[in-house]
Amino acid sequence: MTDKALGLRPVGPRQAASLEAATLASPRSPAASGPALAGQGESFSETPSGGVTLGGQAKAMKKSQAMEFSFGQTDLALGKKGTGRFLAQVGVEPGLEFEEKFTVHAGTMGQTKSGEPALALYGELIGALGQGPLGLYLHLPFCQNRCLYCGFVGRKPDDQLIEKYIGAVRAEIEFLATLGLEKLGPVRTVYFGGGTPTIVAPKLLATLTGAIQKTFSLATDYEMTLEGRVSDLSPEKVSGFLEAGFNRFSLGVQSFDTKIRRSLGRHSHREKTLAKLTNLIQRGAAPVIIDLIYGLPGQEVADFLDDLATADKIGLDGLDTYQLNVFSGGELEKAVRENKIAAPAKLSQQAEFYIKAAEYLDSLKWRRLSLSHYARDTRERNIYNPWAKKRQNCLAFGAGAGGFINGHATYKKPDVLAYLETAQKGQFGPDFLTLPTGRESLNAFIVGQMELGYLNLKKLFEDQGVKSEAISVLTENWQKAGLIKFNGDHMELTDSGRFWGVNLTQALVITASGETAKP
Repeated sequence: MTDKALGLRPVGPRQAASLEAATLASPRSPAASGPALAGQGESFSETPSGGVTLGGQAKAMKKSQAMEFSFGQTDLALGKKGTGRFLAQVGVEPGLEFEEKFTVHAGTMGQTKSGEPALALYGELIGALGQGPLGLYLHLPFCQNRCLYCGFVGRKPDDQLIEKYIGAVRAEIEFLATLGLEKLGPVRTVYFGGGTPTIVAPKLLATLTGAIQKTFSLATDYEMTLEGRVSDLSPEKVSGFLEAGFNRFSLGVQSFDTKIRRSLGRHSHREKTLAKLTNLIQRGAAPVIIDLIYGLPGQEVADFLDDLATADKIGLDGLDTYQLNVFSGGELEKAVRENKIAAPAKLSQQAEFYIKAAEYLDSLKWRRLSLSHYARDTRERNIYNPWAKKRQNCLAFGAGAGGFINGHATYKKPDVLAYLETAQKGQFGPDFLTLPTGRESLNAFIVGQMELGYLNLKKLFEDQGVKSEAISVLTENWQKAGLIKFNGDHMELTDSGRFWGVNLTQALVITASGETAKP
């Protein structure tokens, strides 16, 4: 199938030059770079989307490195320093084992294609996708206001623009149905991310969920998540979202402390936030998950533990504990520099937040579903996050969205107006596409297990073909540093190791793949 048959369009040199702006689509969180939204008209100012946490701050990457870093820390992003850069300091307090903390998804990436070659290949991939488990990501890049800590670039809502954008995304979804392909799927997970998707009217979102049901075969136990903020959730809108087919809510609370919230640009006070959350939870219609940030300016460990106690008390189904990242050039960094707000926690302090939170949630018998995600009961499944991190097949729709097809990563530019223009012409497809490295199975194996806090070494050596001596220098060092322990055939991460989980995972991915020189 050709790019012409799919209605795809080439990417010009000017567009290709904006490669660094394209990022992997993932749920919005302060712990990871997200789709950076650029465009004309009224929008928030742009903030670097990639960064390495350094002493609680973020060090901006060069433009030539930004896309690679936002997708996964590769040898280019980390520098050709050999295995030694992954060795931890021994005998130091938690949070000081490494100089830098990686805060985005671990992994490596292949060569990037753009223009007609990328579109032609995308057409072939779609045509050959066939039946099999699938994920969907829809990016809705609109925010009512910009929070001080936010590293994302979002557009303020405009009813007319939002309606046009939703129509374009719907057309992109329905375009697949015009290709004569059998319904793709089964779709296991659908994620509406942003931005703040809950600012969009339920009737508009229902046009997208309807298009999904028309175009794809949904698994009987599919998860459809709507990301957003608590203040949008009036009883009427909640009913509309549920009728549209959403069966999971992921909400950015960040802190229940009114003073901390307002210092960061979150306008709702504690009581109002709790009242709306409680009403949603008591409806019992869908799992409710929130994000909480630790290391915020003016926040003590006791404050964060109080947030966790509140989350447990009101009966939430799940929560994420994210560390604060201060992006270079961002509003929070500027406010700290100008002494308008207290300095956020340093890395060693963030490690204390993380470890104390893990111990507290363990004492409450919350289950760990990943390095940062917890479930109170079996209702919360958290399908999308590990799906994306393991780079399973996931089709992405909307400006700034990214996905995966059979080991290939796809990216769309975050320019909303450019997206609308090409959609109006009936032209759809990624602006950039990266090729597989041939190590996708190994990467998924390592990332999938490390997110759960362990690694089956026997299977790594016997099934994945990795030689034990390839990683022994690292694992011996990490054991001495108190980051891991051995339990039979498994390597298990301690709480300190989980805090540095992305560092350890990236080290294993690169070292096990044979991509790094010896120290």
